This record gives sequence, structure tokens and C-alpha cells, in this order.
Amino acid sequence: MTTYFRHAGHDHSESSSTVVDLMASMSTTTGSATSTETGMSDMTGMSDMSDSSHMGMNMYFTSSYLSYPVIFRDLKASNKGGAFGIFCVLFFAAFFLKGLFFLSAYLEQKVFHNVQNSVIIQEVDNCACDDDSDPEKVLTEKTKNPHVLRQIFFPPVGELGKDFIRLIIAFVSAMFGYALMLAVMTFSLVYFFAVVLGIAFGEVFFNRVGIVLGTNKNSALCGDLH
Repeated sequence: MTTYFRHAGHDHSESSSTVVDLMASMSTTTGSATSTETGMSDMTGMSDMSDSSHMGMNMYFTSSYLSYPVIFRDLKASNKGGAFGIFCVLFFAAFFLKGLFFLSAYLEQKVFHNVQNSVIIQEVDNCACDDDSDPEKVLTEKTKNPHVLRQIFFPPVGELGKDFIRLIIAFVSAMFGYALMLAVMTFSLVYFFAVVLGIAFGEVFFNRVGIVLGTNKNSALCGDLH
């Protein structure tokens, strides 16, 4: 009986060690599999990063435009027709931006009759920036008037309406301007020339409109001439 129990205990210990070895082997196998999966996921991530860096933003001018997003993620050209459509959108957006600048000048001079903020020059020799008066002295005299601050911070209701219109024009102009800047930053020659041509055509067109309507679209002519 004693011998039997010894053999039984011995068999039980051997069985226990076998179970422990089996669990350790399974743990090692699971760890190696996990590490293999981790390594594969890391390689996949590196591959994705490589692909994303390859498809990243252009850093120089290129004639390529296929499947390249412009401003919006889904605004991209899959063929020449799509590229021409985006070209037209950018062209007319730039043209419209120049129209907003002209509209602002027209409202100030012809609608709001704000001559102080309008540069109306008959002769270059009589440019306001050639005035012998000291601008600092003039500014000091104006600020001595106690009504200046009240007119700035508490304007009449009519002036508030004008400022609201100015705010809308300024907001839309800034929005279109920065959007066109982002389009140019794609470094695609097709979209670059769309913006440049739109601005050029708009400049010539609204300059002609200003001549016909007697509106000076340039708000800094004195600074440009000197």
C-alpha cells in the first residue's frame, strides 16, 4: 500500500509538472503570436504612414492634378473634365473676390458718401500725402474733440447699418481670399493659373467699371505712386 501511494504521488507530481509545462508552452506560443501580430500591425502602420506621406501635400509646382483634393476633401479631379470644372470654379471665385473689393469702394464713395475713406485724386501733384501739414498734429487736434470717442464707440443707427454691410463684405472677402490661397497651396499649375487668371481678369474688368462709374477702386493710390 505504501509503495502504491508513492507511485501515485509520483505520478501526480509528474502530471502537475506536465500541466505547468504545457501552460508555459501555450503562454509562450500566445506571446509570440501576439508579438507577431504587433509586428505586422506596426509594419502595416509604417506602410500606411509611408503611403500617406507619399500622397501628402505637394512641396513644389507640378502638372499633376488627378485625385488631389482642393480645399475640400471630396473636391478632386478624376479626369481632365473634372480638372477643368475645378479650374472654372477657382477662376470665377477669384473674379468674384475682385468684385467684392470694387463693391466695397463703390459703396463707400457712391452710396455711403464716405469721402474721408475714399481716395479721389484729380491730379497726382495734389496728392494728400504731399500735404505739408503734420499728420501727428492733425491727429492730436482731432482726438482733443470729446465727441470723437463717442462717434467711434456709439455711432448713430444708420452708421451701424453701414458697418454691418461692411462686416459682411469683409467676412466674405476674407473667406474667399483664404480659400483661394489654400487652392494655390496645392502647387498644381492648373489651379494656380486658375486663381491668377481670375484675379487678372477681375482687375481689368472692374477697373473698366470704375472708370465708367467714376469710382476709384484703389484705396491706397498715394502710397502706390510714391
